[in-house]
Amino acid sequence: MFSLAELGKYRAIVGAIAMFIFLDLGVLVLNFYISSQIADDAVNVNLAGRQRMLSQKATKALYDYNTARLLGESGDQAFKELEGAISLFDQTLTAFDVGAQTMNAAGNNIQLSQVSTPLARAAVDEAKKIWAPIKDDLEKLRSAPASSPVHQEYLDDLLVIMKGNNLTLLKLMNDLTNELEQIAKDKSFNLRMIQTGAITFAIINFFVILVHFVGQLRRSDAQTEEARRETEEILDTVQEGLLLIDTDLTIGTQYSNSLNQIFGEREYAGMSFRALLQSLVLESEMETAEEYIKLLLNPTVKENLVGSLNPLSDLEVNLLESNGHYSVKHLSFVFNRVIIEGEIRHILVTVQDITENVELRAALERERQNSGMQAGALKKLLHIEADTFRTFLAETDKSLSAINDILRDKAAHAHQYASKIDSTYRLMHRIKGDAGALSLTHVVDAAHKFEDQLETLKGKADLQGGDFLPLTLGLNGFYSMLAELQELFDLIHSNTKNTEVTAEISLDAPKERALNRGKISSLVATIASEKGKQIKVEFEDDAYKTLTDAQAAMIDDCVLQMARNSAVHGIEETVDRELLGKSSSGTIKVMVKQDEGGIRVGVRDDGRGLDLDQIRERAHKQGMYSAAELESFSSSKVMSLIFMPGFSTLDSADSHGGRGVGMDLVRSHVNDLKGRLRISSRATKHCEISFLIPTSAV
Repeated sequence: MFSLAELGKYRAIVGAIAMFIFLDLGVLVLNFYISSQIADDAVNVNLAGRQRMLSQKATKALYDYNTARLLGESGDQAFKELEGAISLFDQTLTAFDVGAQTMNAAGNNIQLSQVSTPLARAAVDEAKKIWAPIKDDLEKLRSAPASSPVHQEYLDDLLVIMKGNNLTLLKLMNDLTNELEQIAKDKSFNLRMIQTGAITFAIINFFVILVHFVGQLRRSDAQTEEARRETEEILDTVQEGLLLIDTDLTIGTQYSNSLNQIFGEREYAGMSFRALLQSLVLESEMETAEEYIKLLLNPTVKENLVGSLNPLSDLEVNLLESNGHYSVKHLSFVFNRVIIEGEIRHILVTVQDITENVELRAALERERQNSGMQAGALKKLLHIEADTFRTFLAETDKSLSAINDILRDKAAHAHQYASKIDSTYRLMHRIKGDAGALSLTHVVDAAHKFEDQLETLKGKADLQGGDFLPLTLGLNGFYSMLAELQELFDLIHSNTKNTEVTAEISLDAPKERALNRGKISSLVATIASEKGKQIKVEFEDDAYKTLTDAQAAMIDDCVLQMARNSAVHGIEETVDRELLGKSSSGTIKVMVKQDEGGIRVGVRDDGRGLDLDQIRERAHKQGMYSAAELESFSSSKVMSLIFMPGFSTLDSADSHGGRGVGMDLVRSHVNDLKGRLRISSRATKHCEISFLIPTSAV
């Protein structure tokens, strides 16, 4: 609504517009009134014209009736037409005379107004004089029996009257029709004159409004332009990124130039706040930010009470620089309400680049912790055999290179993106398993965080190539970590580099290949310690030495993952085992042995076994199959679900399980080895997962 001050300021325009509206309403009322009269006049003209036709029709019907009687026929049809024509003519003539109802062409009753102009009045009065005897003779004719001589006499008299007055009656009805048409024309002319005058006045009024409005607009434009220049100077000068978002979280048309420096050159006006951040934050973070902004838009929530909930107060992002490279920055988003007349209209967003501050804090923290971290890493490296560690570095580097190749490959379809995620998952899970077996916890933690990123991508719809960019950048951290480990390792073993080797080496001696029992035992011991379990590991691996290098590498992965699966899922906690009457310590047996048809590789534990109902429940919850389909599955088919990508019976993932990747890696390697998987399980007793490498593949 306008205030009194605004009405005073624009009173000339308001008055002109009010007059324009009043004039339009007046013309509209007159148009409606005259148009309704013209419509009535059109009906009158139509019915007056019908009177001419009815007089002729009555005359014709009278002659047809007389002819039929001369031919000895009854003439009933002609007499009915005569009666109908004379009755309708009489009814309509009476309506024109005094104003009454008659029937229109559709047979419906219609009200006619009494004719009032002299010419119309004269035509009706004269027609009444002529019509009266015709009407009387028709009544006499109707009352006399058709077979009587009197009937014929009345008929002859009526023929004489109709013949003598037919042309006169026709002329009178023509005069009436012409007069009514002239009345309608006069009203149409008056309506046009009124409309022309109104339009002329409206045009004059429009130009008055236009001249005044243009003058007012010029003055307002000058003020607006000055304000715009001042606003641009502020927005071009301020160092922070400033923007407004409305209640739909859409960015407004005005924003500071620093926004282009922070996020890159593009048009931000009209862009959704989600689109600005979608490539910078995870979906969960974006949803949290939107919920926080909605809280600010809620007038019942106090702004100072929710300030601490801001999820974007320190956001690490990867931004594309002008040189085509990405840089890591830290941004701080501050949100403030814009309140106008007591109503929250917008949210002012202030974006600051706090990278230098964050890096300074991080540098200070690294300096504080560096000595402790290096000492911890040195302690762990001291307990790892040199060959084992070199193998770990080489295998990890190979896996990281493979991941890098996978991420660089372009994908055209959704299933190709999913395949990239699954393949990367397997390789990273292998790195995590190897690092866990060597108790390199910082490598395990880094791999687990990398898997978190993969898990986020796995649940995202409409994946694009850009979504994998953070993973590519994350590999740099792994390479840096490996370089640091290599430096520490070289530092530890630097005193052995110049040692002369005097041992004699027989080139003919066969290379003895053996399963890395220490690596497996170390991983199981780590899991047991973290999970509150007691586990011992037994080995039966005589056939391992017969494997090829490629087979041994894949079987090492499989055995490690199956042993991890037994330690995490199979073996119960000590208290649970004692309640079941078992020994407090669980046993995991690793087997690589000769079997009929090839080499049997397997891991057996004396734990809880597979819970088929739990597997069905998890498969249904993860949307893999319907409840009906799962009920129809055999026990072996249900057990085989544990090898599906992403399947896990754990509610949440940790560094040792819950991703559904380990057993998928086993399945993939078994397929490459052309092996056949087998599961043997008994509730609360044991579970054995094994596969047979056929002799043809050994």
